[in-house]
Amino acid sequence: MTIAIDLTALDYRTDPWPLYERLREEAPVHHVRGGAWDGTDFYMYSRYDDVAEALRDKQLYSSQIRQEDYLNLPMLVNRDAPDHTRLRHMTNQAFNARLVRTLGDWVQDIVDKLIADVLSQPRVEFVEAYTTELPLRVIGGMLGIPLDRKASLRRWSSAVMNMFAVAAGMDPDEAPGFFEDLVDFGNYMGEMAQARKGQPNKGDILGELVVQHEEGNLTRDEMVTMAWSFVAAGHETTMNLLGGGFKMLLDDPALAARLRAEPDRTRDYIEEYLRFYAPTQWLLRRTREDIVRHGVHIPRGALIHVLLGSANRDPRRFDRPDVFDINRPGNAAHMGFGAGPHFCPGAALSRLLADRSFRAYYECIDRFSFDPADPPQLRTRQGSYGLARMPLIVSQ
Repeated sequence: MTIAIDLTALDYRTDPWPLYERLREEAPVHHVRGGAWDGTDFYMYSRYDDVAEALRDKQLYSSQIRQEDYLNLPMLVNRDAPDHTRLRHMTNQAFNARLVRTLGDWVQDIVDKLIADVLSQPRVEFVEAYTTELPLRVIGGMLGIPLDRKASLRRWSSAVMNMFAVAAGMDPDEAPGFFEDLVDFGNYMGEMAQARKGQPNKGDILGELVVQHEEGNLTRDEMVTMAWSFVAAGHETTMNLLGGGFKMLLDDPALAARLRAEPDRTRDYIEEYLRFYAPTQWLLRRTREDIVRHGVHIPRGALIHVLLGSANRDPRRFDRPDVFDINRPGNAAHMGFGAGPHFCPGAALSRLLADRSFRAYYECIDRFSFDPADPPQLRTRQGSYGLARMPLIVSQ
């Protein structure tokens, strides 16, 4: 029986695990004919080893997905070496500038203030109040964006993720105005950077980018699109991890009690969650030459959907992969943040925000309960797995 793939299907976006299992067993390299919105073909890799090859082998696979159209932007995710090597070096410098100094204490202060605000309300929509708010405040602060532009930053972040989905084959009509929002973000960051020129470096990400631009290491467009990359790397994955991780603790009081008694197991919890419910479900690559995998001929230049969410549940790599187990040996081998030269630059930040958040909530988690009249809802954006809404009742 042919496996049908519909990128617009709700069950594919919210419950892909049964399909992933079929793909791994029946069609580990699946040719989807005319599967993109414009009628073009793509291929899907679903097994761990094939996903790892696509992410790590720079000779066979290219990360420059868009090459001749308006989405051929100078972003980390859309560049190969040597441009990627240069941009990644700048990215690491910018992130490290804050991470190695005051980021931990600064993040804890934001976490504490947001939790106090959440606990003061009898009912709260947790995705809005916390899982969206925390990464927005942190990333916005690292980019020098003031709090009064929070709504704009949320819109810009959504535009960045919609751009990735369109690059994968989603109909642009599903995300009206996304490119205009990207341009708006670029113009704003360009104005912010211009105002910083010639000024002392404040030690945040924007300051580091301006320094690199002034030294001729980054063009203006690269500086702006790198800001987009930071939003994508630091916001989207973290938001999904925080919301889903908190819901799991509410669903499983025994697990929450265990982590409250053993808070040092929080990192194990985070890694197993990233494996089990990868916040980013797939990445994209193009083949650099004709190849054959599992008997399927894949032509040069073909678009590959690299299914991280499926690789993380491959029984060839993980024993009993559909069981959530914080004692799982080797769970850090998951691909929740990708792998290879494009490993997510925001991974350390995302882990830090999740670790500080979960530890802070253990002592008060008993005060939260689901609203039976308004149950949690999953997001339906292509390629992303997480909560869109989670209304909670807070005991006072």
